[in-house]
Amino acid sequence: MMKYLDRLEEIIITFLIGLATVVIFVAVVHRYLSGFPIPGLQDWLLTINMSWAQELCIYMFVWMAKFGAAYGVRTGIHVGVDVIVNRLPDS
Repeated sequence: MMKYLDRLEEIIITFLIGLATVVIFVAVVHRYLSGFPIPGLQDWLLTINMSWAQELCIYMFVWMAKFGAAYGVRTGIHVGVDVIVNRLPDS
């Protein structure tokens, strides 16, 4: 049980980014298929309201950033600082 709690932030971040990817993919496919003049399919797709998808993804990315920052503080990493530090010559 403790190993799951130790990795809780990673699990939450992975879940959020996976779900955000699926939601955006479905919304984009819905938008493009709604544009095809296929009788029946177009009418049915236009009845589905996908306006919530972008807002949901914005909230998920905000929470990913929060959990990512907490994970970075807990593990002692910072992407921007690591890149600069690793490129500096050894002294």
